[in-house]
Amino acid sequence: MNIIKKYMKNVIKIWKSKGQILEGIKNNIFKNEHVEEIAADRWKICKGCSFVDLPGDNCLVPGTGPCCSSCGCSMGLKLRALGSECPEGKWESILSHEEYYLLNKKLQDDDN
Repeated sequence: MNIIKKYMKNVIKIWKSKGQILEGIKNNIFKNEHVEEIAADRWKICKGCSFVDLPGDNCLVPGTGPCCSSCGCSMGLKLRALGSECPEGKWESILSHEEYYLLNKKLQDDDN
């Protein structure tokens, strides 16, 4: 039963972060020089952090390491999501939650 509770907690956490996860996936596939510079700067900070999990043992989604053992996010995606921030306060989001929402809304409207 404890495993099911942990699994459901992870699913809820992933669902709440779906916008940032999708942004990270998009930015990981479609490389942008500006985003890559931000990701590199963030990675410099994360490399020296005690929460970085290089083998990926504490990832919310198995097999997505390296990840942050504080939040469980895949570093490859989290570092590239401009609306994402470090759960330990070591780096901030580039966009506010409102700006992030407006940007995503604009992108969705442009797709239609």
